[in-house]
Amino acid sequence: MKIETLHLKKFCAFKEAEFSFSTGINVFIGANGTGKSHLLKVLYASLKANERSSPESLSKLTGLETLLPQKLIGVFKPDQDGLGRLVFRGVGRSSAEVKLHTDQGNLSFQLTTPGNFKLVRNTLEKTPGAIFIPSRESLALYEGLIAAYDKRELSLDETFRDLCVALSSSALRGPRSAEIAALAGPFEKEILQGTVRLEGGKFYVYNDDGLIEAHLLSEGQRKIASLVRLMVNGSLTSNDLLFWDEPEANLNPRLVTKVAEALRALAAAGVQVFIATHDYLLTQELSLAAEYPDQQEERLRCPINFFALSRTETEGVTVQSGGTVAALQDNPILEEFAAHYDREQALLNREQSTTAG
Repeated sequence: MKIETLHLKKFCAFKEAEFSFSTGINVFIGANGTGKSHLLKVLYASLKANERSSPESLSKLTGLETLLPQKLIGVFKPDQDGLGRLVFRGVGRSSAEVKLHTDQGNLSFQLTTPGNFKLVRNTLEKTPGAIFIPSRESLALYEGLIAAYDKRELSLDETFRDLCVALSSSALRGPRSAEIAALAGPFEKEILQGTVRLEGGKFYVYNDDGLIEAHLLSEGQRKIASLVRLMVNGSLTSNDLLFWDEPEANLNPRLVTKVAEALRALAAAGVQVFIATHDYLLTQELSLAAEYPDQQEERLRCPINFFALSRTETEGVTVQSGGTVAALQDNPILEEFAAHYDREQALLNREQSTTAG
């Protein structure tokens, strides 16, 4: 399955917005509060809820009518489980509308400020696997998280629990497929220098020095280890969907370039990828790959689309899209780097003027 378009009307920060997605990588950039994470979450919640529905309930719409509002509450965590808090804020009562179009059917639903939910349409076929990786890594949090979450002892949103469930799946038995070896192998060898194991309810990396607890790895290494685990246990394979919020968080530049490579390899293998990022290097690495596709390795070639989100006082968040970063008129990442350069030049000129005087 590939998500083709998303239409939002009065949903969260979006008064009205339309997105046309790439079948490969989709990159959302924008200042804080422009709805990047909300985009990932509404897409993920819609597909994850549908994944749990039975064919019988889908035909009657009753299964998703119950499961989807529950999933939205779990993923967004609105106060007092109020779905109405996901409706665009304005004067008086209002309603939000979400329309999702895929190559295998459509899904649309409505929310109202009093908190009502209505499933308008669902013609989706069986949904493939959907993985959401939050900005905060989960490998070190894994031990006991699922049980603690189910007992309502944690305030984390449901994406953390879902990721831990996916991580808990056993590694695929038998010889590795060529696809898994090609995707996971470079990260095991070059970054982790070992393999990821789950033993006694804890994650470790096993290498020549033995078992190393996940807690003793850097956060950047743990994020890479999580991604590798999802590949080798079959949770993230061709035709699945990956939603990753700020993949660059707590990574040094060398690992950021490796993450960019991983995303391209996954997309080239058939995974549709959605990421929200603030990182200059990550966006530029992906933009270069999009600008010069013929100069990329075959295993890394994939379509890439970029979306710039910006907030206005009257129209909420507006959206621009393009095939490269340079095609975006509003780019807060580049704008701040340019402003930094201007500040540096001003300080240098001032220092030279003082010295000359």
